Amino acid sequence: MRNKRARRNRNPRLRKSPISPSIASTQNKRLVWKVTGIDDNSRWGWNQITCPDFLRKIWDKMRSFETMTWGEILGRHHHAVAVNDIIEPAQNRLEQLGHDDQAELISFRLGSTQRIWAIRSGEDAFLLWWDPNHEIYPSSLKHT
Repeated sequence: MRNKRARRNRNPRLRKSPISPSIASTQNKRLVWKVTGIDDNSRWGWNQITCPDFLRKIWDKMRSFETMTWGEILGRHHHAVAVNDIIEPAQNRLEQLGHDDQAELISFRLGSTQRIWAIRSGEDAFLLWWDPNHEIYPSSLKHT
């Protein structure tokens, strides 16, 4: 007697591949800055900073982040922030830029009040805003 088994109709040439790496799989990867989609025309736009200030306040810190993995970066001072927790004008600006599909943003602390905001996609950090006065996600703690 012949054994009857259901056969699956398979096409071995079709293979699934991930569209983008998951956040968990990039914890041991180094941060890569991306400037596609940078906001250069708003209250927190990069047009608000002068070249000397950029070189003095931001450049070296951005370069140091590139030497670290995401696992080393994310912690107390550099962290993900839910979009619902940032101030309403920033949420509105995010929508204007077409990034209203984001659930969270990454805040990079550069000094007591200075922050860089980015959108994380895998190991990439897409630069978004320069927040010199810690306005986007205000803290009640002193010197933060």
